[in-house]
Amino acid sequence: MLKFIQEIGWRGLISNKTKGTSEIFKRKVNLYSGFDPTSSSLHIGNLISIILSIHFKNYGHNVFFLLGTSTSLIGDPSGKKGERSLIKSEENSLYSRKIRKQLFKFSKQFQIPILNNNWNKKLNFIEFSRDIGKYFSINYMLNKDSVKNRLRSLSFTEFTYQLLQAYDFYYLYKNKNCVLQIGGSDQWGNITCGIDLIKKKQKTQVHGLTHPLLTKSDGTKFGKTENGENIWLDPKLTSPYNFYQFWINLSDVQAKKLIKIFTFSNKISISKIITLHDRAPFLRILQKKIAKITTILVHSKKTFTDIYNINQILFNPNLNNMLTFLSQKKLLLIKKYIPCKKIILNDTKFKILDILIIDNFICKSKTEALRKINSFLLNMKPFFSDYVITKTDFLHKHFLLIKKGKKNFYLLYFKYEV
Repeated sequence: MLKFIQEIGWRGLISNKTKGTSEIFKRKVNLYSGFDPTSSSLHIGNLISIILSIHFKNYGHNVFFLLGTSTSLIGDPSGKKGERSLIKSEENSLYSRKIRKQLFKFSKQFQIPILNNNWNKKLNFIEFSRDIGKYFSINYMLNKDSVKNRLRSLSFTEFTYQLLQAYDFYYLYKNKNCVLQIGGSDQWGNITCGIDLIKKKQKTQVHGLTHPLLTKSDGTKFGKTENGENIWLDPKLTSPYNFYQFWINLSDVQAKKLIKIFTFSNKISISKIITLHDRAPFLRILQKKIAKITTILVHSKKTFTDIYNINQILFNPNLNNMLTFLSQKKLLLIKKYIPCKKIILNDTKFKILDILIIDNFICKSKTEALRKINSFLLNMKPFFSDYVITKTDFLHKHFLLIKKGKKNFYLLYFKYEV
C-alpha cells in the first residue's frame, strides 16, 4: 500500500499531508472528500478531488463522497476575499440535487457512496458550543489562513465554518470509521481543525491529505476560459464541445503536467506519449489524450465520439470546399454541440451585421462587430460589413455557419414566418 503514496506523489496530487499519513496505507482505510453545493454545478477544480478519490478506490480503499448540504448554508471563507452571499434554502435544495446528480455518475461507476451532512441541521447551538466549541481557543481559530486573511470583513457566520467541517470529520470518524479526509489545498486549515477535534475528543490520531490548486503559468486560476468563465461539469453551463476544446487548447507545458493529474494512464504510458508528442507537437497528441479521457469521464463515450467527428469536420483544411456538400445529418450533429441560435425571419434579405448582433449571441454591438469583421467567416468565406444575406447563402435552406477567429464556431438556424 505504500506504493500508493508514491503513485499519487509523482502525479502531482499531494500538496500537504499529516505526519504518518503514509503509514496508514499499510492497510485498507476509510476516507472521504467533501463537496459543498454552493453553486448549481461542480467544475474541473472539483474534478481533481473526484479523480484523487477514484485513485484511492482503485487501490482498494473505502471512499465516501460527502455532500455538504448544511455547511453550504454557512459558506466556506477559504480563498475568498470578501463575505460570501448566503444562499437561500430553496437554492440550497436545488444545488444539492444537482451536485448529487453529478456525483452520482462517478458514484455509480466506481462504487463510491454519497453521504449528506444533514446531521449538522440537528445540532443544538448550546450543546454544540459546549461539546465542540470548548475544544478550540479563539487564538487557534484566528490563526487559520481563511480567518486571519479576512479578519476585518469576516462574519461570525463564516467564522464558525471550520467548526462545522471539523464536526463532519468527527461524525464520520465515529459512524463510518473515516481516518482520512482529502480535498484541495485551500481546505488544509479546515481539515486540520477536524483532526484536532478528533484527537481531543477521541484521543486518537486521524489524518488529512490535500492536492494542489492548479494555476496557469501567469499565476491565474486554472479551469477558466479566456473570458474568465469556469469550466463546469454541467453540460448546460459548459457545453461538452467547449469542455473538449478547453483541453485541446492547453499549452504543451500545461498538458505535460495535467496528463498525470487528469488521466489514469501509468507512468510508462505517459512517458511514451510525451515522447511521441515532442516529436510532432503540432499534432497535439497530449492535448487530445487529455481531452478524450476527461470528456468520456465527465460526459460519455458517445459524446466524445460525436465531438471528435465534429472536430474532424470543422477543422478540416478543406472545409471551405466541402461545406456545401455537407449532409443535413452532419449539420444537425454540429447543431447539437456548438452554440446555435434559432432565428425567425419575415424577410428574404437581411444584413450580416444585424445577424452578428442579434440577442448578443455573437457580438454585443455593431461597434464590436465592425471592429472584428475581418476575423469572421460566413460559411468559411470572408465578407464585407455591408454584405446582404439571401436564401442562396443557406446550407440546406436553413443554416449559416459563422467562424470567429481561429477556433470559435456558431451555427444559425433560420426559419421564415409564413
